[in-house]
Amino acid sequence: MKKIQLLKAIVDFIWIVFIPIIPFAIIAIPFILIVGDIGDFDIKINGLLLASKSILSKVLIAVSILTFLLTFYSLYLFRKVLAHFLRLKIFDNTVISLFEKIGNLLIISGVLSLIVSFVAKLYFKHKVVFEIGYNSKIMLICLGLFFMILSEVFKISKAMKEENDLTV
Repeated sequence: MKKIQLLKAIVDFIWIVFIPIIPFAIIAIPFILIVGDIGDFDIKINGLLLASKSILSKVLIAVSILTFLLTFYSLYLFRKVLAHFLRLKIFDNTVISLFEKIGNLLIISGVLSLIVSFVAKLYFKHKVVFEIGYNSKIMLICLGLFFMILSEVFKISKAMKEENDLTV
């Protein structure tokens, strides 16, 4: 139980640190898309400097903020899962559905991040780059798939537990 408590403390700390950014991120998406001129801001995403004047860079910035919000929402759902674990409700239907939602959100976030990175490099650097090595976007997709697999494993485990409870 100490490991779950430690994990919950770390996740709660991350939650507390990033929660003030959320209102700004939610307000920023329509502001960036609707307002014609966002000033002389130089915004760097995935190592690329985006010119804030072009409509494509505005869309890429808005999608990047959206991926951040999706990832942050998956962290919120993970906090709920950890709260269920601390109450020893491990095979609850809520936990299973939350694992599925977390997996879907992380996969969507990872794919959107890959698309933003690819389009930004193609448009602003005029080259297609395929890199081999550690990529946080691919890891996000893998983590999403892991949560989806975990959801399936918990469904199977719950069915086996219920079957076992009936036979005893």
